Amino acid sequence: MDSAHVDDVPTRYAEFAEFEVRGRTPVYLAWARGIAGDPATCELIGRLPRIKRQPALVFASARHAGAPETEDYPAFREFVHAHWTRIEQIALTHSTQTNEAKRCAVLLPFLSLLPGPLSLVEMGASAGLCLYPDRYAYRYALDGGSTHELRPVGSDTAASAADIPVLDCALRDGVPRPQSLPDVVHRGGVDLSPIDPAHADSRAWLRSLIWPGQQSERVPR
Repeated sequence: MDSAHVDDVPTRYAEFAEFEVRGRTPVYLAWARGIAGDPATCELIGRLPRIKRQPALVFASARHAGAPETEDYPAFREFVHAHWTRIEQIALTHSTQTNEAKRCAVLLPFLSLLPGPLSLVEMGASAGLCLYPDRYAYRYALDGGSTHELRPVGSDTAASAADIPVLDCALRDGVPRPQSLPDVVHRGGVDLSPIDPAHADSRAWLRSLIWPGQQSERVPR
């Protein structure tokens, strides 16, 4: 969780570096550590409403405005100060709505235990990609090195298989192995600012929310 309870910008970005991105994305680690020790940039961010100061949103806004994905903090800082008006406008009109379809792989073992058919409702649905657990293919890694795979009905041809994302996940600690995909007869998403994945600008924002270093897997999915 982001340190939303922290009002002090340097502390918030230092904690983001230490507890959320260290070991996950060197680019955001360099940016967060740099901002934590940079009073002038902290002052810019401090002008934003508290809910808009979160590092993930500020960094995504900067990248959406064209910031280079570099671990060179001075280069990033120069871009931020030169384009702050644009970055601020993006942050004020957008929110962190990353839609990670792979979450369905974690939910499926439990959804498959429920008697169907199912009606799904998701709060904070963003683009609604997690409302389709019945339309993805799954590949679970089991203890001992074997795998367990599930695919939607009708995806057995090469053409259809190529269009279906495969969600990889490891089953551990006695989590039940799903035997089938759920029968979903209704799905509804609730969101204050739903994202239309058919809109090019919306897709571009979703891509900006993906952390540097994770694009090769998450963007295609």
